[in-house]
Amino acid sequence: MKYLQTKHEQNSAKITTLIVVIVLLLCFVVGQEYQELPEEYGVAINFGDANLLNENIPSNASEKAPEADEVLEEETLEEEVTEEVLEEETIEEEEINEEAEAEAEKQKLEEEAQQEAERIAAEEAAAAEEAAKAAEAEKAAEAEKLLAQQEAEALRIKNEKLAKEAKEKAAKEAADKKAAEAKAKAEKLAKEAEAKKIAEAKAAKAKAAKAKAAKAKADAEAKAAKAKADAEAKAAKAEADRRAAKAAADAKAAAAAKAAASKSGGNETVSFKLIENSPIYPGCESGNNATRKKCMNDKINQFIAKNFNRILISDLGLEGKQEIYIRFTINESGNIVGIRAKGPHSKLEDEAKRVTKLLPKMKPGMQQGRPVSVSFNLPLSVNAK
Repeated sequence: MKYLQTKHEQNSAKITTLIVVIVLLLCFVVGQEYQELPEEYGVAINFGDANLLNENIPSNASEKAPEADEVLEEETLEEEVTEEVLEEETIEEEEINEEAEAEAEKQKLEEEAQQEAERIAAEEAAAAEEAAKAAEAEKAAEAEKLLAQQEAEALRIKNEKLAKEAKEKAAKEAADKKAAEAKAKAEKLAKEAEAKKIAEAKAAKAKAAKAKAAKAKADAEAKAAKAKADAEAKAAKAEADRRAAKAAADAKAAAAAKAAASKSGGNETVSFKLIENSPIYPGCESGNNATRKKCMNDKINQFIAKNFNRILISDLGLEGKQEIYIRFTINESGNIVGIRAKGPHSKLEDEAKRVTKLLPKMKPGMQQGRPVSVSFNLPLSVNAK
């Protein structure tokens, strides 16, 4: 048989061991005073050796003063008695102190035993409570498990019932559908026969209307062809007028450039690629001539691309990348003149001219130490926004 398996048995063993230890301690402490006989039961008085006393005392002194010896002996006896009394009192006080200490130690051990017993009782109560809770939890788990099983069984029965009902409903719907299809087929045959009869009547009527419609269509096509020819003629005239206006504007710009050149002393216009010192775009002052040229070209491209109205491309019905070629002159004063543009549509050309006019004033180009006009060509590629 196994012992000390439960917590209750272990606590009982602890209490028993503690009580045995307390009893042993009490026997050890209290039993000390009975192991030796106290000195109060007998007093050993040593008066010394009479022969030694007789040797130290001269013979003539013993003979002359017998009374003095008796007095000395009496005083010695009194002192010894006093010492014995004091010694007995000291022993009694020590015994009393030992008894008090033993009593205190006993009380302390009893208190510790009581505290240990209370602690063990509390632990046993807590263990019992935990066991009760565990039992309740186990019962609740069993109840939940049983309830879950019952719910699962009820759900299974319900699903079987629903499946059966669904099967019956499907069979009923199939039968109804079959009957409806047969009815619909019969109705369709009747409608087709009726429709065939009506269609034959309509075909005869439509045949007559078709001849009439063919004549009307021929008249409409002739009218549309005439309108198209008139529109094309009008568009061609508008394009011719636009090109004439553009040629006049270009001639006017060329004349203005020529007049400006004559006013400045008849200087020729120098290509941007061949200029000794190119015009300087604001912000491109540093570096050599090649660096300034590259900076100016990049800045002008960025400016025109940023300010160009790209929505216009979509409005005109154009798609993809559009190429526009711009040509202008930077005169001796650094102003933009003689702007020309070539593109897929006149409105794109006008927009390119508008943006080019917005370019800032530049420092004019220098050729042989004097300002000259510089021609600038800019191929511009823009995408619809």
